[in-house]
Amino acid sequence: MPFGTVRMGLVKWLDRQTGKLVFPLKEALDLPGRVRFCEETLLPGFRLAVLQSFRVSQKTLATQHPGSPPSHVTLHRRFQDFAGHLGPVPDLEHQRGSKPTAYQQADGTQLKLQKQGHNVGKTDLRIVVGSRTPQGPLEVLDFSLGDSWEAISKRLRKKFPTPPQVLVTDGEVGIAEALGGPKTVHQRCLVHARRQLKYALYQDGVKGKAQEPIGKAFGEIEALQACQVEVNRLAKEDKSTLKKLLEASEKAFETVTKRLPEKKFPATRQYVLGLVETGMAYLRRLLEGEKAPLVSTNRTESLMSRLALRLKWIGRRWSITGGLNMLAAVLTTALHPEKYEQVEALLRGEKGPVVGVVITSLETAWVT
Repeated sequence: MPFGTVRMGLVKWLDRQTGKLVFPLKEALDLPGRVRFCEETLLPGFRLAVLQSFRVSQKTLATQHPGSPPSHVTLHRRFQDFAGHLGPVPDLEHQRGSKPTAYQQADGTQLKLQKQGHNVGKTDLRIVVGSRTPQGPLEVLDFSLGDSWEAISKRLRKKFPTPPQVLVTDGEVGIAEALGGPKTVHQRCLVHARRQLKYALYQDGVKGKAQEPIGKAFGEIEALQACQVEVNRLAKEDKSTLKKLLEASEKAFETVTKRLPEKKFPATRQYVLGLVETGMAYLRRLLEGEKAPLVSTNRTESLMSRLALRLKWIGRRWSITGGLNMLAAVLTTALHPEKYEQVEALLRGEKGPVVGVVITSLETAWVT
């Protein structure tokens, strides 16, 4: 039990109608066969397993259990049942008002898979999060292992028919085409826009100090150097100021493009031209009188770092079921902790019937 080991003799009755022995206390407590630990004793281990390995979590849990503690195998197996109750994606079918699908972000990474203990290659771990306002709290919209962005889009459209108003991505190919709609504004993450220029130049064979002249010219595109705080400030400016900033940035783009002949810089030129629309989308949106959108995927990147730490570095390989269960657990604790607590309360039986035990003698007990 959560407070230690309990030993109690089970009074048995003979059911004269069926001819079977009945154990009232055992039936009242609903103890399954061959199960030594109740859920409440394992819940702290489940919490720990979201942050560290099952082996380390078991060692910590063992200090709380005198005698024979649960093994890491037991903890792992029972965690799968627990995680199956977690549902980080909100049910919005009958909910009125704004939906967290209005402002979406998507990201992904590669995850190693295993089957029966053997390595079976890699698969795509992908998540889509959203918010009801441009900078509101993030909510989980979809998570998957092995699904394409097109498959994710179909699933999202079934749950949330309206495409996002704004979709912020790090520029991964296929996300905007799959998740966006005809009226969706695709905003490239400005942090990634600055960071990925060096990689594009590297693809064209330009390395080290040879990148500096182009990097300097790129840095003069003022609209791409803004952070979220500056974008929020720009939202308060008059339209003439915003228009001047857009025009100056477009001219700076032309200057950079001229220094990138297609034969010598195919990758960099394509990269820079792609930013003309998506990198400065926020300025055009502000000129239309809309709210200041997000211009970075920093919050999603932070969430992905948390997922990568647990699923790529602490746990190196996963089955599809185990990976999805851990994904659900990490996402729920990160973005919807109240849902995690609700499942814990359910498994502790806080919403179940109260069992009363009255011991009337050394040999008799009544259970209600």
